[in-house]
Amino acid sequence: MLDTAPKLAFRAPRVEDAAWAAPLLRSGGYRACEFSFTTIFMWRKYYHNQIAEWNGTIFSRSGDTEPVYLLPSGGDVREGIALLREWEHARGESLLLFGANREMKEQIESWFPGAFEWEPSPNDFDYLYHTEDLANLSGKKYHGKRNHIAAFSASYDWRYEPITDQNTGEVVEMTREWCRARGNCEDPGLQNENCAIREALQNREALSLKGGLIRVGGKVVAMTMGSPINDEVFDIHVEKALPDYATAYSVINREFAAHELLGKYAWINRENDLGLEGLRRAKKSYHPAEILEKYLGTERS
Repeated sequence: MLDTAPKLAFRAPRVEDAAWAAPLLRSGGYRACEFSFTTIFMWRKYYHNQIAEWNGTIFSRSGDTEPVYLLPSGGDVREGIALLREWEHARGESLLLFGANREMKEQIESWFPGAFEWEPSPNDFDYLYHTEDLANLSGKKYHGKRNHIAAFSASYDWRYEPITDQNTGEVVEMTREWCRARGNCEDPGLQNENCAIREALQNREALSLKGGLIRVGGKVVAMTMGSPINDEVFDIHVEKALPDYATAYSVINREFAAHELLGKYAWINRENDLGLEGLRRAKKSYHPAEILEKYLGTERS
């Protein structure tokens, strides 16, 4: 058996890790949101995310008692999975492997026949869109979205701005106001998200983060931000609008895609719906070009 113990020194990700970890994640060619370093970093406290590097491969896991491992990225995937299996066996555990789409699941089966039992994780399926669709909102299927934007424009004198050092403080305050409107963020997930947004905005450059906002008069009423998963796919981490300006969701969605992403990224990943019916309806209302399946592989004992 390989001596795996010194090779996988898992620890919580730090912002400076983006310099080496993000390129390794992008090189894997995956399109799922979990393969964005910014996602791993933002949610590290809530999901107990940890990373490790060995031989040009990045390993990521979530959970503190029964960790789930993301597919290795940046090096030989087959070798990386074999290493994870030995790592977990040395702990007396079986490997839980997450993030494979249908094609990758079949590839892993060919490498390790019968080693895993696979099940889909539908609440984690990502919604993928063509960037030009969200930037242009052309055709009958986007008629309702264009109407929302027209109604917003008729009601308010608004403008779009990219998020910069000069307006970051206003964006943070807007997200706090959004949180206060939902029970003052008593929900642990919302508390963590609010802190994660603030921290990510403060480290925009290191995290390759792009953001945009909608301003009505002098007030920021909507914001969004994201980062690239790879050279083709851009991940939207957060999108929020204040309750009194609900139609601003359609505005910030289109404006950000048109100003920041069109011509740079072919695809936009708007992440999963967490099994929440309202979120599912909202994501489907933008007519995804693809719903990216993800599977959990449980190693057979």
